[in-house]
Amino acid sequence: MEELKLEVEMLAVTELERANEKFDSKFHSTHEGYAILKEEVEEAEAELKNAKMMLENCWFDIKRNTTPNRNIIAIKNCAVNLAAESIQVAAMCQKFIDSFEK
Repeated sequence: MEELKLEVEMLAVTELERANEKFDSKFHSTHEGYAILKEEVEEAEAELKNAKMMLENCWFDIKRNTTPNRNIIAIKNCAVNLAAESIQVAAMCQKFIDSFEK
C-alpha cells in the first residue's frame, strides 16, 4: 500500500503540473481555491456514490443467480474515475498550499 500511495503522490504532482499549464499556477483567493477544491471533492463523491449503486445492483444480480459482470465492469470504471478525481483533489490541495503558504 505504501508503494501505491507514493505512486499516487507522483500522479498528483503530474496532475498539478498539467493544471498549472492550463490555468494560473496559483489561486487568486482562498474563496477560489475552496470553490475548485469543493467541486473536485463533489465529483469524487459522485463517483463513489455510483460505485455503491452498482454494488447494490451486483448484489441483486447475485441473489437472482445472475452473473453480475455488467455491474462489476461498471464498478471498475467508477473506481478508475474515483481514483482520477481523488488525484485531482490531492493536486488542488497542493495548489491551495502553494498559493497561500507563508
